[in-house]
Amino acid sequence: MCEECLVFTQRSQLSTLSHSRAYGHFTYIYPVISRRSHGLSIGVNLSLDNRCNYNCLYCEVDRSAPVSRGRVDPEALGQELYQMLSDLSPHSPALRDVTFAGNGEPMAVRCLDRCIDLAAETLDTLGFTDVPVVVITNGTFIHRPWGQRALTRLAAAGGEVWIKLDAGDQETMSRINSTLFSLEKLEENIFDASRILPVTLQSMFMKRWGRPPATEAVDSYIACLKRLSQAGAAIEGVQVYTVARQPRLSHVTALDAPSLEAIASRIRTETGLPATSYA
Repeated sequence: MCEECLVFTQRSQLSTLSHSRAYGHFTYIYPVISRRSHGLSIGVNLSLDNRCNYNCLYCEVDRSAPVSRGRVDPEALGQELYQMLSDLSPHSPALRDVTFAGNGEPMAVRCLDRCIDLAAETLDTLGFTDVPVVVITNGTFIHRPWGQRALTRLAAAGGEVWIKLDAGDQETMSRINSTLFSLEKLEENIFDASRILPVTLQSMFMKRWGRPPATEAVDSYIACLKRLSQAGAAIEGVQVYTVARQPRLSHVTALDAPSLEAIASRIRTETGLPATSYA
């Protein structure tokens, strides 16, 4: 077993409070203990230059530091994943998923479809037949041809897509995600994605300067979920979560568990969608 892999087989070395994308000699692959995956997740970082078309208030990635751009090599990624999965020991935490997330938007990478295929093939080859491939996305490239290809491959592999939806009105979305992308277009993309495979929505709620989200902001978010549901979007569930790691902005802090669960309860009651809170 490689020296780096010895470390992550010990649960005590991993934490939901640390999701470092730098791991040993690997370029693309890193292990984490994930709240929303309920255990060990192998992360895949395709954003080698730390670039993202969002700049969310709660993100911990420092995008001001200069990082050289690098072209994604799917075959090298596949080799890294094969090595890490091969080195899992009987004492390792149970593997829950292989998740494309990382330091930026994975659907911005045009070879994501090939990367998904390689991940699925590697899992199958090594006997992890029940472990899904997950893509966590902000949804802004779903309408692009390469985004459609990626979702089609993900569906064929029996994978899952988790789409970020942090607000139900344009003003709040623009402020939280620091983007000019249209909420209306994001809703269209979520609906279109759900015609390829069921989607899970993941929504961040936090405190800013010690204040929780305004009631009006939560109301508009619930209204957005209703619009999607009433339009016929195939939504498997909603993940209501908060800050786990220190964001770049010190005034952004975690929302307490009762407040998160109150939002999840509203979702279940007012929209009929399954919702789980993760404090």
